[in-house]
Order: sequence, then C-alpha cells, then structure tokens
Amino acid sequence: MLRTRTLSADLAIGLLLAIAGTWLWIGHGRARDLGSGSDVLGYDAAQYAVAARELANHGRLATPFALPIELVRHARPPWPLSLVQPGLLAGEAALFRLSGTSSPARLAWLVLVIPFLGYLGAGIAVALGVSTFLARFATHATPRDRTLAALVVGLALLLDPEAQHYATGGFTELPFTAGLAAAVAWLAAGAPPPFAFGVLLGLTGTFRGNMLWLAPVLAAALALTRPAGRGGAFVRAMLGYAVVLAPWWIYKTVAFGTPAWDLSALSVWDGVGGRTWFSLNHLPALPAVPHGGAAVHAIGAKLLRNLRPLLLQLATGPRTLWIAGLVLALVPWGWVREAATPADEDDAGAERRARIVAGALLAVLGITVIVTAITVPILRYLLPVRLIAEAAGLVGVWIYLWRMPEAWAPARARRLLGVAIAVLALGWGVRQSARGMTEAAAVSADRGIPPAAVLQEIARDLDRELPPSEPVMSNLGPSLAWYSRRPVIHLALTPSDVDACRERLEVHHVVLAFRDASRAWLGWDEVVAHPADAPHHPEWNVLRVRRWTVTEGFSLVWLELGPPRTPLAERAR
Repeated sequence: MLRTRTLSADLAIGLLLAIAGTWLWIGHGRARDLGSGSDVLGYDAAQYAVAARELANHGRLATPFALPIELVRHARPPWPLSLVQPGLLAGEAALFRLSGTSSPARLAWLVLVIPFLGYLGAGIAVALGVSTFLARFATHATPRDRTLAALVVGLALLLDPEAQHYATGGFTELPFTAGLAAAVAWLAAGAPPPFAFGVLLGLTGTFRGNMLWLAPVLAAALALTRPAGRGGAFVRAMLGYAVVLAPWWIYKTVAFGTPAWDLSALSVWDGVGGRTWFSLNHLPALPAVPHGGAAVHAIGAKLLRNLRPLLLQLATGPRTLWIAGLVLALVPWGWVREAATPADEDDAGAERRARIVAGALLAVLGITVIVTAITVPILRYLLPVRLIAEAAGLVGVWIYLWRMPEAWAPARARRLLGVAIAVLALGWGVRQSARGMTEAAAVSADRGIPPAAVLQEIARDLDRELPPSEPVMSNLGPSLAWYSRRPVIHLALTPSDVDACRERLEVHHVVLAFRDASRAWLGWDEVVAHPADAPHHPEWNVLRVRRWTVTEGFSLVWLELGPPRTPLAERAR
C-alpha cells in the first residue's frame, strides 16, 4: 500500500511539473517572440541544425559551416565537426528524418524538442530524486512534507530564467542538466550498478564535453557509497562512460588526429595577452599561445581575475543559502540529532550517502567554477551544475530542520521555518522568472541576427546568381548555411584577412548583415558605414558592392571580390 501511495504521489508530481514547465516554456518563448521577432535558430542552435541535417540527409558527420581557423586542417566543405557534440546532433538528425519535410523554416522548429524535453526532464528528475531520497532516509518528515518538498524543488528549477532561456533554443544545457540530475538522483536514492551508472554519465556527456572531468568525480562518489569493491566499481563506471563515447573519440581521432580536438578549448586564451574569441577563431591560422611556465602564469592570472566576479554572480539572492545547505550536509547528523534518539544502521547509511553525494556535488561545482573562470566566465557554463547543486542544497537545509532537536526549536517553529524557506525559494523563482521574460523581450527587439524571412530572402538572392554549391563568406555564419543550403565560411577577422582565407578556400562573395555600422565588427564597420568606398581599397580586393536595408532595420552589404591574387587560389580556380 505504501508503494502504491508513493507511486501515485510521484505520478502527480511529474504531471504537475510537466504542466507548469510547459506553461513557463511557452511564456518565455512568447517573450522572446520566437518565430517572428527572433528566429528559432540562433548562432549555436544553427551550428547543430546544419550538421544534423547533413547527417540526416547524407549520413555523414560533417557540416557546411566552418570558422576561418578550421581551414587550416580541412580547406574544403563539408568540414568535419570541431565544435558540436554528438548527443544533440544525433537527436536532431533523427527528428529531421522522421519529420518528412525539407522546408528549412519548418525543420527549424524541431530543434526546440530536445531542449524542451530536457527542461521538463530536469525538473521532474530532481523532484522525483528528492521524493525518493526523503522517503528512504528522512524518516522525520511526513509523506505530505516529502511530496511538497519535491514539488517545490522541481518548481524552483523550472522557474529559473536561465533554464527557460536555454530550453527555448537549440542548446545542449538542458538535456545535459536532465542527465546530470538523473545521475545524482540515482546516486542519492540507491545503489546503481556501476556500469549502468557509467553509461548514464556517457549518454549525458554526449551533450557537453565538460562531463569528461565530472564523470570521474561522480564515479568516485558511487564507489565510496559501496561497502566493498570500491576500486572495481569505479573502473566499471568509467568503462560504461567510455563505451558510450568511444565512437565519438574514434571519429575525432580520424578527422583531426586526436580525440581531444575541440575548438572550444581555445577559449582558455580568450582575454589573455589581448586575444579575443574573434582573433583566435576568425583567422585561417592556428593562434600563437603561451607554453610551459608562461602558459601556467597566464592561465593562473586569468583564473584569479575572473574567479571573484563569477562567485559573486553565483551567490546572487538565496543561492548562497542553498549552497550553504550542501556544505551543511557534510557535517555529521549527530550534531543535530537528539541525544535520546540513537542512530540505527539505516540512519547511519543515510547519513553517509548524503555526505558523499553532497561532497561530490560541491567538488563538481568547484571544478566547474574553476574551468569556467579560465575559459568563458559567464553563468551560462555553470547552469547545469548550479541548478542541481541549488536543488540539493535546498533539500539539505530542510533535512536539518526536520532533524533539529526539540530543545533547539519546537516542532511548530521548525515547520514554519521550513514553509518560509519554501516560500522564499518559490518567491525568488517567480520574481526571477518574470524578470527573465522581460529581459528576453528586450533582447528579442534588439537581436543581432535577421529573422527567418530576411535569411530566406538572402538565400533566394544567392541562388539566383551563384551555383548551388558555391561557398560564401558571411557574419551570418551557420544561420545562412541553414537557409541557403550552401557552404558558408564565417567572416574573416577584418577585410584585409579575407585574402588569407581565399588562399585555402575559393570564395568570391561576402554577405554582411548588421543593424548599423556601430554594431559591425571592428574592421568591418568602415565597410558597413561606407560600402561604396570598398572598391577604392586595393588591399580588400572588392570588385563590386550592393547595399540595401530591410524593414527589420538590418543593413545588408554584398561584396563581390576580385580574382584571387595568390598562385594557390589560382590553381584551385
């Protein structure tokens, strides 16, 4: 009977969270004006979409879009995959095959399916994990308390505006969060088989490469929860992880010569020695970066420079209290257990498991903060781990309230305090969710990529004048590659760097789309401001210029380049 009641409660929790999450997802999508004011495909989402369509239509792991730096290893399209991860790629390819349509505008909406399911899955996974953990180990809490706690934790995650934002675009954050939440919930609530647990970590790792350094921590936590055979459990978990990702590593080795090749690793040097993401990736040459002691010093300086502001952002609002709840979970429960209530064997096992999981989450959070600080120091890259850590910390605070001795606070006071913490979590979530929707509407009105109608118009213009397979260069990058169905090389760093790209790939046309010259990249702003003067700069090699402005406020400049000026390009021609 207890099992039936628990199952019914879990089903109700899942249903309520699915309804609430869908309502919030739709609200945030409307705030972003998806499909009208904002195209469904942003820069990141379009990278996955064009590669997924290539896989769905041609059965190959390749993409018609490349950054100039990628021309160093592979000059001609389609290019091997150096940025996207296989999980979202394979999922989108399957959806494209099943859709039965070839319309780019219709297919684009399918990129929202997996992030949406990941968003709902993350909220439901943390809620059910909390429900199961409390049912087994929090004997001081009533069934109603456990159900309400699970609902509050799940709703708090769904109310997070960052979670809503990345769920309404073709991003990998939410599918990764759902997998990470399932792994932590499985670890906290029971004793998962090591190999199966490793497989779950591997499937989660197909969405984001940072699972590479998180998997050993979680596998070690699994091993520590076992009374014996810890070394073997760790090895089996890591083996399950490696089995899932081995095909991807083999592909990377064949395509790039090493399984570790990933252009996102260059972000370590962003902001170091005057380097930027643009200067690192928008030149057809591998960047010169420090080595040895100089590299250690440069990365250490970047870490110290970014760590404090990143931690301050992480500690916004009640987040500090939730993280403190994780730290509190490391303290033995005996500190708050009534002396008259001896600890039984199950209670000791619950304490040990809770402390191991809390320690693992703190380690995962700490590692992620450090890696974020030395790469791209923004909260986006903390999102999955932050959401799980906050949920676990909130539960940690409640557990201590439930187990607090009567001498410290009467039961009524503890209950009121627990309700106050739940109200704080939900109130903060509602406030942040409303604020996030307001900001999303403002950003949508000032987007940097033209809407789908304009991109389709540019694609038709290209088709009228160019052969279908002729590549073009554009700051619209993968978005233009999606709608034009032709190879697109991202814009070179400056007009003077275009010829260096043409030495490796024959390109005759450059398409620029910026709101105005002030929004154009440094170096290209002069071209956007005074396009008629471009042919008068011999070093730019511009033969002809066309310019027009669309109703959405974007200035479009089409540059037709002169004949290549290098022997290599002439031979390719």
